[in-house]
Amino acid sequence: MAPKFAKRPVEVTKRLGKGSMLSLDGAELLLPSNLQHNNKQLTLVRSWSAIVAGVVSGMMGVEGLSGVLAFVLANFLMSFLVFFFALGGDPKKYFYKPRDLFMGQFMSGLQSFVLSWTIAYDYLYCF
Repeated sequence: MAPKFAKRPVEVTKRLGKGSMLSLDGAELLLPSNLQHNNKQLTLVRSWSAIVAGVVSGMMGVEGLSGVLAFVLANFLMSFLVFFFALGGDPKKYFYKPRDLFMGQFMSGLQSFVLSWTIAYDYLYCF
C-alpha cells in the first residue's frame, strides 16, 4: 500500500481569540499536523527501503564501501520514486523544504541499512 501524503490547504480561515477572524485567502499554509504526518510517512518509507536494500546487499555479499554506495543509490532511487509517483513531482505541496524529501532522515535510514546488511551477510556467509 502506497503512503498517503497530506497536502497543504489552499484557503484557510483561522480563528484568533474571541470572535476575531484572520482570513488568509489564497495563501498556502503549512499545517504542523500535515507536516508531521508527511515526515512520519517519509520516515516509514525510508526505513523500509533501507532494510530491503540492506538485506539485498547482504545476500549479494557486498562488502566495504560498495555497501554504502548501494545504500546511497537505493536512497536516491526511493526518493525519486516518491517524488514522481506519490507527490506528482511537486514536493512543495507536501514538505516545508523540497530537499527534505531527498536528505531528510538520511542517518536513520543508514542505521537501518547497516543493521539489516550485517545481519543478512553474517547469516549467509559467517554462520
